[in-house]
Amino acid sequence: MPARSRRPSTQRPSSSAGVRMARRALAPIAALVLLIGAGSTPAEASQRHYARDVYFSAGYERQVDSRTCTAAATAMMLNFIARRDLDLSQTYILRWEQSRDALSDAVQRGSDPLGWSRAATYFSRRTDRPTAYRWEAYGSERTALRRAARQIAITGKPVGLLVAHGTHAMVMTGFSSTGNPARTSAFTLDSVFVSDPNGTAHRAYDADATPLDTYRQTDATATYDAAWYGRYVVIVPQG
Repeated sequence: MPARSRRPSTQRPSSSAGVRMARRALAPIAALVLLIGAGSTPAEASQRHYARDVYFSAGYERQVDSRTCTAAATAMMLNFIARRDLDLSQTYILRWEQSRDALSDAVQRGSDPLGWSRAATYFSRRTDRPTAYRWEAYGSERTALRRAARQIAITGKPVGLLVAHGTHAMVMTGFSSTGNPARTSAFTLDSVFVSDPNGTAHRAYDADATPLDTYRQTDATATYDAAWYGRYVVIVPQG
């Protein structure tokens, strides 16, 4: 019999075989994409710009007289922690501070970092998040603000600032930065959010131009004068 001519095969690979071939072809591409993307994951990208601010308008307190800046700041800080107006008495807080601070009772007008930190700690029991506050003194504004930002990021609680060379008190409610201070020390502060009990309720400052300045008062005991004088003093939540 004459040989039959053979037609070229027209059979196509099965769909499952095609999928296997496609997967094998795409595997190197996928691996390359993973390698390229490894240096910038979505989680890392989300940490490049970070901001936190505990301020809300109903929590703001304006001082009732020239002596009550630390008392107003204390009330404000605790309102921000409680997330409501606690209706604390500034004059009562001031009297409580003055009996527990380092100033001379004969000449004192307001209070000092010691009285302020003790009052913030004591009256925080009025919230559902009791907090130990401590005064901390630093040799540079940058170091003090970085410490403040880190504790706000970790605790969600505001920080007190001694300004006008220790004659006034303000509250740092938040900040913006590159990097989350709660997760890395490699962060840069961009701006700081501040509430002034004798001024603007809420304002953003460039991180290198905040009201925080060196403490210059010498009306406390010698020990505390030496600890505070010429340094940047902040009232910081410990946890």
